[in-house]
Amino acid sequence: MKAKIALYAAVGVLVLSVLACGTSTVSTPTSQPPVVNTPPVVNTPPVVNTPPVVNTPPVVKTPVSTSDLVINSSTTFVDSYGTYRVVGEVGNNSNKVLSSIELTVEIKDAAGTSLIKDDNGNITSNEVFYPMLYTLAPGEVSPFEYSYDTTDGTPASYSVTITGQATSDANRANLKTENVQLVDDGSGWYYLTGELVNLGSQWVHINSLAGAGKDDSGNVLSADWTGTYTTGLAPTGDARGYDRTPFEINFPNPGGVTQWQVYPDADVNDNVTDYPMDVNVTNSYFDQYGYAHLVGWITNNSDQPLDTLVVAGLYAADNTVLDSSYAFIPVPMKPGAAAPFNISSFSNVNYNTDQASLVDSYTVQPDTWFTSTPYSEFVDLSTTGNTVLKDGATWTFDGSVTNTSGKNLSSITVLAIIMDAQNTLIAMEYTTIYPTGDAIAAGETNTYSVYVYLDPTADATSFTTSTMVVGDVK
Repeated sequence: MKAKIALYAAVGVLVLSVLACGTSTVSTPTSQPPVVNTPPVVNTPPVVNTPPVVNTPPVVKTPVSTSDLVINSSTTFVDSYGTYRVVGEVGNNSNKVLSSIELTVEIKDAAGTSLIKDDNGNITSNEVFYPMLYTLAPGEVSPFEYSYDTTDGTPASYSVTITGQATSDANRANLKTENVQLVDDGSGWYYLTGELVNLGSQWVHINSLAGAGKDDSGNVLSADWTGTYTTGLAPTGDARGYDRTPFEINFPNPGGVTQWQVYPDADVNDNVTDYPMDVNVTNSYFDQYGYAHLVGWITNNSDQPLDTLVVAGLYAADNTVLDSSYAFIPVPMKPGAAAPFNISSFSNVNYNTDQASLVDSYTVQPDTWFTSTPYSEFVDLSTTGNTVLKDGATWTFDGSVTNTSGKNLSSITVLAIIMDAQNTLIAMEYTTIYPTGDAIAAGETNTYSVYVYLDPTADATSFTTSTMVVGDVK
C-alpha cells in the first residue's frame, strides 16, 4: 500500500517506440526538514530542468550502420575518477524485434597499439560488450557504454562496430514518464529520477531500464542502466497506485548535457501472481549522517509464506521524484504475519543536502516480480545475552544466537527493532550470520552486532528494544 501519496502531475508521454526525453531545472533550498507522509495534492506539472553546460561538449562520431542496426552516435570522455568512457546509442532500423545485440570496441594509443586487455592481462585487439537494453523492437534505441581504466595507457582513438544480433519477440507495453528531473550533484555526477506509469489495461514487466544525458542534437553524451524501480506494474488506474514506479538512474557528467532520455525495455505480462500484501510506513526521518530512512511493516495476507522486496520514492512538494531506492525484506513473512523493513540507500538525497531539503512525501510498494514463496524452510530462533549500547542516536545491539532448531542452517538473520511507547516501529536494522564451514550446525552458537541509526531529534526516553531471529535451513 502506498502511504498517503498524491502523484498526478504529468510531464511527458512515453510509448516504448517513442522514448521519453526532456529538459528540466531544479531549485535547491538549503534547509533540511524530515521526510513527512502527508503530501499536498497538486495538479501543476513540476518545473523541468536544464542542467548547466559545464564543459566543452565532446566530439560525436557520425552514425555507423548495418542492414538492421545503426549506431546513431558515439563519443568519449574521461569522468571525475579518471575512467575513459565510450558512450553512444544503437537503434533498430529494421521491421523485426532484435535481441542479443553485440558490439565490439577497439581502443588504441597514439602509436595505433591496442590498449584493451583480456581477463589474463594480455593485450587483445578488441572486446565485445552489449547495449544497456537487451531487446529492441522496431524503431527503438538503446544507449551503450564501455569503460576503460586509463592507468593502463592513454587512449588516442576508438571505434565501435555492430558484430552480432538475433531476432526475438516482444509485446510492448504502453508507458509514460512523469515527474522527471535531471540533477547535477556538483561532484561530477548526474541523477535522473522520475516515474514510469503503465497506461495499459494489463500488467507490465519492465525487463530493463536505462537513462542518458544528451546534447542539443540528441547525441548521447553519458548513460547508464539501473535496477532501482518496481519491475511489475499493475494495470492503469490501480487503486493502490501500483501502476507506477519511481526510478533513479545516475551517470557521470561529461559536460555539454542539455537534455535527458529514459529508455525502458518493457512488455505486457499476462502471468502475474498479485499476492495480497499491505505496506505500512511507521516512521520517516534523516539520521545523524544525513541518510533518509523509511521504516515500516509489510503484512502477508496470503495463505503461504512469502519473500519480497519494497521500492520507495522520495518526492518534492510539486511531486517531482527526488530519489528512489529499494530493500529486500530481511526475513520471510509467515501467512497473516508482518515483517519489518528499512529503506535507506538513497543515492541522491543522502549525499546532497539541497535535494534532501526538498523531500516532502514518499511512496513504498512491493514488487510482484520479486515476490515468491521461500526456496527453503526457515525456523524461528532467539537471542541470549542481548545488550544495547546507546551512544546518542547510534544504538548497538550485541548478543549471541544458538541454533536450537536441531537442523543445519545456511544462515541466521538477526533483526534489531526499536519501538516507541505506542508500540510503533521507529527504527530497525539487521545482520546476517553465515557459517565458517559448510553449515551452522545444530547447537552451534554465534555472536552478532547490529547498529541502528535513529533520528537525532527524536526523544528516545520511552523507546523499547527487541530482536527477531530467523534461521534458513540448509
